[in-house]
Amino acid sequence: MKNQITVILKHRHLIWDLALKDIKVRYRSPTLGFLWAIIIPLVMVFIFKLIFSDILKMTIEECPFFIYLMTALFPWVYFSSSLNAATESILGNRDLIKKTYFPRQTIPIATVLANLINSLPSFVVMLLILAFFKTPPTFMVLWLLPIIILQTVFTIGLAFIVSSLTVITRDVKYLVEILITVWFYLVPSFYPLATVAAASGSLFKLYLLNPFVGFVILYRVTLLKGYADTLPPEVHLGGLIVWVAFVSVAAYFLGALVFQKYERQLSDFI
Repeated sequence: MKNQITVILKHRHLIWDLALKDIKVRYRSPTLGFLWAIIIPLVMVFIFKLIFSDILKMTIEECPFFIYLMTALFPWVYFSSSLNAATESILGNRDLIKKTYFPRQTIPIATVLANLINSLPSFVVMLLILAFFKTPPTFMVLWLLPIIILQTVFTIGLAFIVSSLTVITRDVKYLVEILITVWFYLVPSFYPLATVAAASGSLFKLYLLNPFVGFVILYRVTLLKGYADTLPPEVHLGGLIVWVAFVSVAAYFLGALVFQKYERQLSDFI
């Protein structure tokens, strides 16, 4: 742990420069530039609202369906875009790796950081939309930053794993795409959590072990007034917070161990 923190602090300027480079390259050509960071998640929200609310007539008692979708899809877009980008982050920086030595783990960290910076405007827009719909968050919004940090730690851990394994075998890229697609439907983004609790019975506790289910619940508890009161009795917020924090930190250090195992071989495979 001490070594990981030392590497990050010592090379923080490199991580920052790599993240900014990633963002500049991403928005160098598009006319709308950084606005796409807001447009893409909003379009996803509107599409899901059209399908599940307007066509299939699905309703959410806690809040407007649009708000319910937004509080899950915005964090999910940050997560999925980070993981997809991290998958080929080492390969994408092969020229830099061949030219000079630096801790290779700074690359996936910078990739996730770039996607965090890219997602921050959408989080701001989300808060503005909540205020516009007269559902402004309470003092619980102070928990938003710690939750984003935990999600970032969790995502970096997975980024370590997929970025290093992709160099060893290119098939990982496609496996990650499948994983993200399946994982999305295992998260209560567009369906009520209570429905899962009622339908799955004893399996609901297993469902709650999905770390991103925990993240979505925590985001909604933080952003939606009164949402905590609507949670199924099986959901204990204190235990959920501990579980999400544990999984996030464990994912980070497991990922760091996997990356360290393959780091010396990266130059040979790229």
